[in-house]
Amino acid sequence: MAAIAVETGARGGSAPQVRSAVSVIDTKTNRLAVRAIEVGPYPSAIAITPDGSRAYVVNASLQGNGSVSVIDTATNRVIVKAIEIGRYPEQIAITPDGSRAYAVNLGSNSISEIDTTTNSVTAQAIRVGRQPIAIAIAPDGSRVYLTNGRDGTVSVIDTATGAPAAKAIKVGRNPSAIAVAPDGGRVYVANTGDDTVSVIDATTSKVIRRIGTGDTPAAIAISPSGNRAYVANARDDTLSVIRTATNKVTGAIKVPHRPTAVAISPNGARAYVTSLEPGLVSVINTATGRPAAKAIGVGPLPLGLAITPDGRRVYVVKN
Repeated sequence: MAAIAVETGARGGSAPQVRSAVSVIDTKTNRLAVRAIEVGPYPSAIAITPDGSRAYVVNASLQGNGSVSVIDTATNRVIVKAIEIGRYPEQIAITPDGSRAYAVNLGSNSISEIDTTTNSVTAQAIRVGRQPIAIAIAPDGSRVYLTNGRDGTVSVIDTATGAPAAKAIKVGRNPSAIAVAPDGGRVYVANTGDDTVSVIDATTSKVIRRIGTGDTPAAIAISPSGNRAYVANARDDTLSVIRTATNKVTGAIKVPHRPTAVAISPNGARAYVTSLEPGLVSVINTATGRPAAKAIGVGPLPLGLAITPDGRRVYVVKN
């Protein structure tokens, strides 16, 4: 697949300028349904519960501990303003049964576990490696995987005990994004420091392949079928496409400047990619690698996004 440029142009009116907020895109029209849901200071990532009823947003703050805001997706209102967690939280993930959320605290080298029924932190923060950034959960909910940027490792945590399920796994330099295959058999780690993706065998907790990508791979997502992995390369403005059967890059899709996050629709037909400096979300047809719509203006500094389980809405975090 050759590199293909993505057409840009705001949809749904001029781009909103509210920061520390979440925008909502209607995927049927590819227009903004909600311009700005104001959350906590400096939000960086978002995750949606498996039933689609709530969205959890991590807010980094610049003073003291960070927090998690909770949005009711039926009303698009914040129902919990701030669950206090560790310092400088980066990313968040929710277990497949929806009972718990795990937030990564870069500033305190830990992860926080949140009970989604009570929306409270359930236990003392779990210590991990240095500068943890990205997190993913196994499809059966048994393990949490997270990247330690400074150590160049992936920690594996047993969700039943909160203890390590395996020794930290050495990957590439500055791992900053992670995704687990739908069958749970492999874990894909994007290493921004050496422009590679490490492939981990989840059974043996060993790296079985290292794949070269574009410049500074900053985000990764796997298709629902598990046959493709999509890697957003922040410095060469591309989306690398990896065929997971062979673990080889099959092509690159050109996207707007500095892509920061990627998510795949539940039916696998669309990839949604945030681009930091233009403040855009690109919509890619995964079958053709071409734009499925004009890029959607969402406003300054979109850092993360998540799609509802029914595929009808995309929630975009703006820092």
